[in-house]
Amino acid sequence: MTNQEAWKIYGRYVQGWSAISDEERRQIANEVIAEDARYSTPQHASGGRETMIDDMAAFQQKFPGGRFEVGDVSAHRDVALLTWVLVLADGEIFARGHDQIRVSPTGQITELITFAPSVPEPQS
Repeated sequence: MTNQEAWKIYGRYVQGWSAISDEERRQIANEVIAEDARYSTPQHASGGRETMIDDMAAFQQKFPGGRFEVGDVSAHRDVALLTWVLVLADGEIFARGHDQIRVSPTGQITELITFAPSVPEPQS
């Protein structure tokens, strides 16, 4: 997978977090997330496509009109590390963090690990 391919897949994935209908959100998820995908976040030890869809909808409840943008990408074989940027409805950047994705040969996300927002320098 190239950086460009990873950016395209992940870019489509983050569209699912936008202020869109539940039907459109599910359509995007079915397109880019494998049915048996593994999902891990600071809030979930494990989950799958349905957990991702639930999180996408919950995000809009918490940050109405908010969205994610892709900050950067580094791909290696079938794995990519991406920076996400949480942008509020008014355009303010609220947080940045990282996701690691693993992509199938058919271009679907088979594993996604979300990291908490980045910090410039850890405090002891």
